[in-house]
Amino acid sequence: MVKPVVILNLKSYKEVLGENGLKALTIIEDVAKEYPQITFVVAPNLTCLSEFARRKKRVKVYAQHADPIPVGAYTGHIPVEALKILKADGTLINHSERQVSFDIISRVISEAQRLQIDVVACGGSIDEISKIAALRPKYVAFEPPELIGTGISVSKARPEDLKKSVKVILERSGNISIPICGAGISSGEDVRLALEYGANGILVASAFVKATDKKKKLIEFASAAESAVY
Repeated sequence: MVKPVVILNLKSYKEVLGENGLKALTIIEDVAKEYPQITFVVAPNLTCLSEFARRKKRVKVYAQHADPIPVGAYTGHIPVEALKILKADGTLINHSERQVSFDIISRVISEAQRLQIDVVACGGSIDEISKIAALRPKYVAFEPPELIGTGISVSKARPEDLKKSVKVILERSGNISIPICGAGISSGEDVRLALEYGANGILVASAFVKATDKKKKLIEFASAAESAVY
């Protein structure tokens, strides 16, 4: 059985930059120790990526974006190979706040597969994730953009679409890609429903970052994921 995954996208929030970001990493590591049946992933801002990768223990560290270009004279780009050199474990691609063409998605996934690092490929519609799933990234995240950051989860607002996304991802990838639920996840109940409907994890941002007690919120997510599976 594939362990359920909790992916935390820290975006560019001030609350998790610099030393505050490292404090968040410590919290995630502490919760990961308490919940060994869950895979924990954190995607910090690029300015923190190297330090996160250096300090990680149980938690996987992903970039928020990567470019399908080689290392070399490419100012401002993030080569996939650079992530490997930094010992990052993977990358997000095509998040609704950093959308790219299908060609770029395809090339990033191909390069990541060559280098044996993970990809979370995001899509906002069933048609989009169907095309992405055929490329067989490790994770495909269904994230309707209109729900991101709203606190209204796709697992509650659009359960039938979530169920359909899971079916499409598994069919199109030949059961290779792992279906992930994103957009508006804010409670343990959202997580429980997402896994009940077939997703094998969540992609969450503001609900964790903006939480007054980040550890308590992450435990809420992890406990719900664990109870839904085991």
